[in-house]
Amino acid sequence: MKSLISIVAFLMLSFTAFCQGGVNFEHITFDEALAKAKAENKLVFMDCYTSWCGPCKEMTNKVFPQKAAGDYFNPRFVCVKYDMEKGEGIALAKKFHVHAYPSFLIVRPDGTIQHKLVGGSDLEKFIQRVEKGMNPETSLVYQHELYKTGKMSKQQLMAYKNALSEADDDEGARKVYGELLAQLTDEEKVQPEFWSIYEDESCVIGSPVSNFMLEHLENIRKNSGQEKVDSYLINKYWKLLGDY
Repeated sequence: MKSLISIVAFLMLSFTAFCQGGVNFEHITFDEALAKAKAENKLVFMDCYTSWCGPCKEMTNKVFPQKAAGDYFNPRFVCVKYDMEKGEGIALAKKFHVHAYPSFLIVRPDGTIQHKLVGGSDLEKFIQRVEKGMNPETSLVYQHELYKTGKMSKQQLMAYKNALSEADDDEGARKVYGELLAQLTDEEKVQPEFWSIYEDESCVIGSPVSNFMLEHLENIRKNSGQEKVDSYLINKYWKLLGDY
């Protein structure tokens, strides 16, 4: 009996230590978070969730409690989280046009959005996604302003389109994707820096982009890697067969 009690106590202490090392989400209002971010020269990281969202719970229970998550987020951000269907979250969801969950916002101390991410992932990949929002030249707000100048390179249009997709701005992503495809030459379409044109959800079997890929498969495999390309094709056709 004593052994069982000791094991339970050890597990509880381990769990507590695990949680203490994770992301410190503060129980403060959004305005208080902005004020604290300004005082501490930080950004606000806001987790937008709902009670029924499975991926939200996955991030809350498995990703954010990790010590490595705390080590990354706590020094850089004032971290807060709000249920988008309760209390202050309802107004914040309308203000920041949050429609998909989980959504994560990087907010400047003046209350403006610097970057937006939709959907969870494992910690390593999630931090990589957040890093793009921290980088002035890959953050969504920077790309918005650069796009308005009409001076984006093709590589920048590709990055902008991907950032819009990450932010759940499907309409904006489709617009930029169409502009990019109109500018790309056939030679550029087989280069690895533009591989993600085939990962767009509009690239379905039978579409012009998909047909181009199949017609130039040898060169695309050579440039982007056969394993990567073949894995993509297997998943694409598997889904098509499954739907059928």
